[in-house]
Amino acid sequence: MGLLEKVKRNSLWQLYSLLPKDQNKAVCQSFYGRGLSDSPGAIALELLRRGWKVYWVVNDMSQKDALPAGIIPVACESPEAIYHLCTAGVWVDCCRKWAYTQKRGATCYVQTWHGFPLKRIEKDAIDALPADYIRAAKKDSAMADVFLSNSRFLTEIYRRAFWFAGEILEYGFPRNDLLFGKHPEVAEKVREALGIPSGKRLALYAPTFRKDNGLSAYDMDYARCAKALGQRFGGEWLLLAKLHPNIAARAGELRLDPQVVRNASDYPDIQELYVACEALFTDYSSVMFDYMNTQKPCFLYVNDIAAYKDDRNFYFDLDRLPYPRAEDNDALEQAVLGFDEAFQAQALERFQAEFGITETGRAAGHTADFLEARRARLGIVNTLENR
Repeated sequence: MGLLEKVKRNSLWQLYSLLPKDQNKAVCQSFYGRGLSDSPGAIALELLRRGWKVYWVVNDMSQKDALPAGIIPVACESPEAIYHLCTAGVWVDCCRKWAYTQKRGATCYVQTWHGFPLKRIEKDAIDALPADYIRAAKKDSAMADVFLSNSRFLTEIYRRAFWFAGEILEYGFPRNDLLFGKHPEVAEKVREALGIPSGKRLALYAPTFRKDNGLSAYDMDYARCAKALGQRFGGEWLLLAKLHPNIAARAGELRLDPQVVRNASDYPDIQELYVACEALFTDYSSVMFDYMNTQKPCFLYVNDIAAYKDDRNFYFDLDRLPYPRAEDNDALEQAVLGFDEAFQAQALERFQAEFGITETGRAAGHTADFLEARRARLGIVNTLENR
């Protein structure tokens, strides 16, 4: 963006932020303009169901056709997006907003964040973060009215490391509400979208990224894993590889054999993949903490612990994780073949108690209740006439 465009953008923020707020309007965003996803997506759908006017910020307007009916797309950083953000009663986001963002008046900013952390984040990793990000993070926390937490552990991190002294709601992550109960229609949706042959059982491979965005750590033997899954659990297995957005564009370099593993990196909603898949392979990613709500088998493939630990270090020893850990493909195969369902169930129960996990499957509803109670305190009634 050129200098003139930045001046125009910043001027619009200053001007529009002085306008009245529509307390029946919510503007939601996920990962800087990704399609409907993560906790903001779950909250957006719940607010839409309750009759709110819901706008969704996208970085590419070609995504608009994928949005559910009733949710209105606005292009990231466009005058329209700035106008609706400045006049909305509610913002919902899972990432930090840029430092030029302005919030004034009676707008409630709900920061959902995007995961229960294993590696150190924010102030706890300040030496590993760019100075411009730290400035934006501090301003974002100053603007935020509430943070959503899924645990006592994350709440403590918010208090210590997020430059935030406001209200924290331990409702759980709304994105995980889908993981409670049975959703065969979601599993079928995934299979249809990815062209999965009938009869194939599915496992998900969802690793995080490395500091250099390289691929040397991703040498998991997919064929061997699929075979081991068949031996331990029965049936024929296919892996779905969903790489972190930072490296998703390089998935083709992993030489994925479509008979064994399919690239699902472009599939927009990883929670739907959790529903469709019967097992998870990951490394240090926080996906393991979301997936534990399914109670399904999970395996950690970590062939570079020392190097990864040197980057940001961990909040706690990996031995406290409730899943089997393997540092090479031999050990990973044995972890699959030796999986003990009862042992994992006990380990999950201990972990959730120790860290104070608060997931119940009702986080989006509780968040909407909070926002509607706030709106009522402001004397606003959401009726069709008001819309």
